[in-house]
Amino acid sequence: MVAAIAIVGLVSVADPLPVAERASDRRPVSFTGRALLMASDGDMVGTAYSDGKLNRLPGIEDALTVIDLPLPTTALKVASVAVSNSVMSWPQILATAPDGTRAYVVEVRSRPPQGVQEYADLDTGMPAGSLLTVVDLTPPAGPTVIETVPVGRNPRQIAISPDGRFLAIGVEEPGRELLLVELVAGRPGRRLSYAIADASGQSARITSVSWHPSGRFLALNLNDREMAFFEVLTDQKAATATLRPQGDRLVTGVRLGVGRFSPDGRHYLVTDLKWGERPLGYLLNPRGELIAVRFDAGAALGAKHRVVCRIEVGLSPEGFAVSPDGLLVAMVNMRRTYLPDWLPVWPGKARSSLSLVKRNPQSGQLTVVGEYGFEGVLPEDAVFDAAGRALAVAVYHYREPSPRQGIVEFWRVVQQPQVKLERTGFTIAVPRGPHTLALVR
Repeated sequence: MVAAIAIVGLVSVADPLPVAERASDRRPVSFTGRALLMASDGDMVGTAYSDGKLNRLPGIEDALTVIDLPLPTTALKVASVAVSNSVMSWPQILATAPDGTRAYVVEVRSRPPQGVQEYADLDTGMPAGSLLTVVDLTPPAGPTVIETVPVGRNPRQIAISPDGRFLAIGVEEPGRELLLVELVAGRPGRRLSYAIADASGQSARITSVSWHPSGRFLALNLNDREMAFFEVLTDQKAATATLRPQGDRLVTGVRLGVGRFSPDGRHYLVTDLKWGERPLGYLLNPRGELIAVRFDAGAALGAKHRVVCRIEVGLSPEGFAVSPDGLLVAMVNMRRTYLPDWLPVWPGKARSSLSLVKRNPQSGQLTVVGEYGFEGVLPEDAVFDAAGRALAVAVYHYREPSPRQGIVEFWRVVQQPQVKLERTGFTIAVPRGPHTLALVR
């Protein structure tokens, strides 16, 4: 009875987070770079996570979309190509070559059979994926698929080495959980597989992969709570690469999400969504965290990584963007927008948010500047422009009965008199379900 009264009281409380006001001026949006890329999952709406109802619509399918930059432009160019992908992973399923000529997309899960509109359990029902798709970004008419190759069961994340030589891909196959795929003229060549085990010696589930800016190290998140670091030792003559543990693993967090290194390589940043910390985890989850780990690039066996800061951000922080200078981090908080329409009003369901965080590059200390509410279901990723003065945010779709498109929303980074995010009100419509972004500089 007490629990029931508490829940009734909880859902009766209005969501205290307001929607950020749009800028009053009419300045055109400035967003620099060569191209903005996004992967869209057309096979399910954002609320399918909670009720299993996919709401598939004719003519809507998975896509990779390219928006030509810089903005503003006299003739906006948005082009898409069909590429199988899925939102059922953290937003790390898209990578671009350092020279900007290729994009690489892992499938995660494949397309449901024709006519299937609902799964009792989305995780067990959605068909397994296996594919890596290589896309040519250079044709004037728009992106073109070069080839699609199988790489393993449910490839869940991908990262490209800074020199463009290797793709690191996590798959759900015991004994070969990590793949390094060598790229030859931008196309997949030989594959090296590695067994990644947890502390008990069992097959580990990789949930995030990130290359250090030097290209010498890989960071992996494992089994939701663990971070592991490896030095990648390559032998050109023997055509092999060896993984050597770089220091001890760190066990921290409740549900670790996306992890990536800061541009200077000093720190490894990772989100903790805190799902599962409380009963009814997706309904009553607390605010998440951003964690900064001081990365030790010294002697492998003696490396001592340590958590230097962890700060509270918004509800369900999944993806995040780091500014080119490494001084700002923009967190994308889904909050509880994944809850279905039929559920009564619930705190955190009505709107999403961005948390802007300042980072001290020497100490790794993090400071929250502010949180900004906005409309939209299941936003998972964001990216700064090449100058670090604007931010693009992927909105899976708006809350409407049968959404047909997704949105990319643009924000300004205002530096004076104090740093903050400013909502411009400028948006670009893209295929439904954008969930992972990448910038070609």
